[in-house]
Amino acid sequence: MSNPPAVAPRAELTTPLLIVGGGPVGLAMSLFASQAGVDCVLLERRGTTSPLPRATHVSRRTMELLRGAGLEPRIRRAGFEVLPPGDPRAFTEPATTLPQTVVGVSCLAAMDDAEVLETGEEELAVPGPCPPFWCGQDRMEPLLRDAACRAGGQVRFGHELVGLSLPDGGVRAAARGPDGDYTVRARWLVAADGARGSIAERVGIAKSGLGVVGHRVTVLFRADLEPLLRGRRFFMSMIEGPEFSGAVMQLNDPDRWAAAIDYRPERGERADDFTPERCLDLVRGAIGDRSVPVELDAVFHWKAQHRMASTYRRGPVFLIGDAAHLHPPTGGFGSNVGIQDAHNLAWKLAAVLDGWAGEQLLDSYDAERRPVAAATAEQSLLLDGHGPLLDGARQPCDMRTLIMGYSYGGSPAVLGDGVDGPFPEPFELSGAPGRRVPHVTGTLPDGSVDGTVDLCRGTFVLLTADPGWRDAARAIAGATGVPLRTLLVGPGADADLREPERPGVGGPGFPTACGVGRRGALLTRPDGIVAWRTTDAPTEATAAARARLAAVLERLLARPPAASPAVGGHSHPHAGPLGEAQTALHRRQVEWVAHLVDQVPHAGSLQP
Repeated sequence: MSNPPAVAPRAELTTPLLIVGGGPVGLAMSLFASQAGVDCVLLERRGTTSPLPRATHVSRRTMELLRGAGLEPRIRRAGFEVLPPGDPRAFTEPATTLPQTVVGVSCLAAMDDAEVLETGEEELAVPGPCPPFWCGQDRMEPLLRDAACRAGGQVRFGHELVGLSLPDGGVRAAARGPDGDYTVRARWLVAADGARGSIAERVGIAKSGLGVVGHRVTVLFRADLEPLLRGRRFFMSMIEGPEFSGAVMQLNDPDRWAAAIDYRPERGERADDFTPERCLDLVRGAIGDRSVPVELDAVFHWKAQHRMASTYRRGPVFLIGDAAHLHPPTGGFGSNVGIQDAHNLAWKLAAVLDGWAGEQLLDSYDAERRPVAAATAEQSLLLDGHGPLLDGARQPCDMRTLIMGYSYGGSPAVLGDGVDGPFPEPFELSGAPGRRVPHVTGTLPDGSVDGTVDLCRGTFVLLTADPGWRDAARAIAGATGVPLRTLLVGPGADADLREPERPGVGGPGFPTACGVGRRGALLTRPDGIVAWRTTDAPTEATAAARARLAAVLERLLARPPAASPAVGGHSHPHAGPLGEAQTALHRRQVEWVAHLVDQVPHAGSLQP
């Protein structure tokens, strides 16, 4: 799909959500918000998507979110599926797979003497619906852009934010596109404007951190290395030799590679020293065989930084991605953390806009994502050799925890047993509130096989093996106006997700995997995070079970008690199934647009 044509702007347009920045994180925000039913406009000053691969690793947790958005088949065609070490598909399907193995060697020509430095075997062994992928930003951005447009998002490349004010709690933005200047008025603004963006500063959000922690050069080149590698495949090669010190990574295009080199200004080394001629010489040193033809594609210089925003929200403005957190690229966490930011925020904006959550729910975005990003940044610094710069002793955590075992314990949008920190150890996904729902597979009524990670998305979902909890949840679904569905899980014929009898089946069954027993229940949020669980059996009085669930939702969603509908056996006249909730969503969007028109246009102006 080609880049959508520029949209001729009106003098003024209104939208519930304005997104500034069209990198992978901003585009993901547009996609997730649009799929949640939030009308949004995205402004990106670049004329098109990135031509450079840049971010390449799509972690398992990020892939789960993108799979939920319907993108896995396209990513599978565009990238490499990351395999466990030793998987034979690395040799039988070399065009579509890549083993998650990091090797150390003096040069690529000496691959016979390579040493395996690390693998992702433990991460890949965690139950889940999909593997990670290796897919460069130059391929990922068009996929995200096209998906966002298909979902209804307005994606405007070649359009730039040139002014910003926050009148009466809303947003008034001055924009400039190919056809002239115009105004965008919105309820919220999401700043995905990256490391060099100015929105955080404009709204008074301070940033702190270690600053620049490294200077690097990335060299993109083309070379047929198969005669040297002879079928060997690897995620990354760390090279320490007489003519090259750095890393070499395979990219998605055949015979296309990237070489990364650190340099140190304190030793008198400068970016200008890395001329195309020197970079070509360094690449040949990395290869180790100067008879191999090499074509230089591009050379770009950049700085590894550590900077963290003091808050991710200021009034109607939210920060995501590099606009909120910067850290070294080691581990490939940057864009993954940013895409997870977007997913966390999107469903909350939709909930508030639709009226089934209170405005205070949005404060949980900062409470959940900022600690995770700060802890991820610390781990990146440790992996990058900057541990001594950190204040106090830090230890590397389990990579599984870092990638998919993070916790929102202590968040106001989670009802758990207490604060356990963003990276609880030891690693576990056992149904604890604040963590990703455990992946339990079973058979659906239509005979297809599915799992809880895929089924627990888009709405609140109550998982239970007890029909009493199922009936209570169904009774309050319409009364509360919250999109809520239930899954009865178990071996019985009436189960919504039918598990096989456990003998001979690997892994624990639902009651054990999710820590609820045979009579308890587990409630997941629209982002697949466990919000609440209980081992208690539902009481004989159905009304009491309904009231308990309603109280849980009221607290999780920061709903004013006076505004919560009565919980009984009758449906609320404006609530019901998710389709009816979407109708209410669009009604509230129209109401908000009418409210914007009546606002004072220049109050509280923040000029660029």
